[in-house]
Amino acid sequence: MQDSNIKADKETFLAPCPKTANCVSSEHQDLNRRMMPVSFDGATTEEAMEYLVDILSGLPKTTIEKQEHHYIHAVAKTTVMEFYHDVEFYLDEAAKQVHFRSASRIGLTDFGTNKRRLQAIIARFLRKMMANKQGD
Repeated sequence: MQDSNIKADKETFLAPCPKTANCVSSEHQDLNRRMMPVSFDGATTEEAMEYLVDILSGLPKTTIEKQEHHYIHAVAKTTVMEFYHDVEFYLDEAAKQVHFRSASRIGLTDFGTNKRRLQAIIARFLRKMMANKQGD
């Protein structure tokens, strides 16, 4: 198994993306590799965390490696070659936003895999948020 490169610095919630084009993040400065953070306004931090854990637990070849306070680190493996990808989430309680990052551990490009993964997770998260609001 390849080693994780998860090492957040003091200026960000998540580990920085490498210089290669195999990472997307809500904190990335390059607009081509940046996705906007997602609001969890209308839910508590605990509910938002529960939604993410539920979504990640249901994804194939994905395991949650670390879950603490407002942070989740999961590892996803690709279907065919089983390359490892680090997936991180940080819930900013003050801003009521979910920050996220998905990065391949090896290679120069991911052919959009990380962006598609995060888009799918965020779509499921937003559906759970809508269901929560409709249930109130």
